[in-house]
Amino acid sequence: MPHILFHRPTVWESDIQCSTKVLARLFAKRGFDVTYLQTPLDPAHLLRGSRGYWSTWRKGTFTDGNVRVVIPITPIPVRDFLGLNGQVAADLRYRLAMPALGKLVGGNGRSMPDLVWSTVPGSMPAMRRAFPAATHAFHVIDYYPAFRGEPVKALECADYTAADAVITIGQTLKNYLVDELSVSSEKVEVLGQGVELQRYKAKFSEPKVLENIPYPRAIWCGVLAKGDPELFHAAAEAMSERGGSLILIGPTVRWAEALTKTMPGTVYTIGSIPPGELPAHLSFAQIGLMLYDRSKRAVYKGQNPLKLYEYAAANLQILSTYHEEFAYLNPPYFSIESATCVHSAIAAALDPPQRMTRVTDFAECHDWDKHVTQLTERFFPDFGTTA
Repeated sequence: MPHILFHRPTVWESDIQCSTKVLARLFAKRGFDVTYLQTPLDPAHLLRGSRGYWSTWRKGTFTDGNVRVVIPITPIPVRDFLGLNGQVAADLRYRLAMPALGKLVGGNGRSMPDLVWSTVPGSMPAMRRAFPAATHAFHVIDYYPAFRGEPVKALECADYTAADAVITIGQTLKNYLVDELSVSSEKVEVLGQGVELQRYKAKFSEPKVLENIPYPRAIWCGVLAKGDPELFHAAAEAMSERGGSLILIGPTVRWAEALTKTMPGTVYTIGSIPPGELPAHLSFAQIGLMLYDRSKRAVYKGQNPLKLYEYAAANLQILSTYHEEFAYLNPPYFSIESATCVHSAIAAALDPPQRMTRVTDFAECHDWDKHVTQLTERFFPDFGTTA
């Protein structure tokens, strides 16, 4: 079977779910030879105490669910300040990586990758040099300038020029690439996001951590630092008025801890859970919250959150701040523009005549298995019927 190399900064063994890890697992499940390359460990990781990178590097190459996970070490960090935010630093990051990428990925008799799939700005020229015989696809998963500043656009342009295919998580990001970066529209494909529907077909027992938490339940899963404190406070008040609860799953932050202390018996902060346990937790809630920080709108330009699809698969009523991608997705959700909207939206979500009725239909259209089939037919047409 073909060898696919997936490259992303997200630590493989972390509780953070991401599309790249999902794709790696699903391709491996279909029998493909899959390698997951984390961003090289560098001095900045060590200074910042990035334990995930350090522990993975110390562990060495390992296999998890037929996915081979590798991480090199490099003396060159790439960070968002002058001198380390350009293509020279990006190239040196990989050129000076130890062991060399070719030896790390294709060593011990393993074949070189047939497809390189990267999400890291600045990586594609180096990947093409390291694996010249491969097909190279760049997966655009964010509006990178919101996180990295304007200089990242130069890295993006180099990536999209070097790539054989450019894949985006939504139409909004494709528009950005075509309109602002002048990438050919024919070169950019929209894959979208998805959910592993099969994980939601099982009959779940209620997780012990949820026992005795009152119904109805509104739930958030993900990085709470991305949430809007004012909107979550309004959600807690609305759920309290109904005798229900607000459940927060994910790495906590100060405002979430303060809200939990202020409203005991209503707000429950659970912390991070393994991705495999998420369906069981969501299945015992009624409302899924996507209340993102309204003061950081640029960060969410082009965002297409995975939790939208997880909530839909769990048949939750979805309350969300607006995303530009919604204009193309038309998802089933109650729009939240301000704190005053939260109370009425929660009331509507819990009132049977107003509940969204096509939630699971939306999820069915965005099964990750369908995306994997689409990508197999796109990049490995000879394996479309056997994979």
